[in-house]
Amino acid sequence: MQRRNRNRALPAVFVQTPQLVERPTQLSTESMLQQLARLLQSQQQPAAVPQPAKRNTLTVKEARTEIFENSISEYKLYEMVRKGEIPHVRIGAKILLRRDTLEAWMRQQEAQGSNASR
Repeated sequence: MQRRNRNRALPAVFVQTPQLVERPTQLSTESMLQQLARLLQSQQQPAAVPQPAKRNTLTVKEARTEIFENSISEYKLYEMVRKGEIPHVRIGAKILLRRDTLEAWMRQQEAQGSNASR
């Protein structure tokens, strides 16, 4: 029995392909800075996004966030509505507050508060 050499090396095959060697364009520091500045300027110019018009009629939750800026609790606002301390309109079970009326009411409250402290 003859032993076969299973670990024999396969013949090497070399294929030469033409390689295109392109050198990157050398940019000066000044031209790179100019390109960067142009990119930054184009990103800083915001697209004209139309702002939605503010609604004048608000629910209690909306008034709490938009007018009172979450400075009072929702429970307190409902309590003020129930006691008639704050101007509102009730349509069925829905309570509506007008933005301009609330803002005028707040100005009036501020004036009364500053007069009371004198």
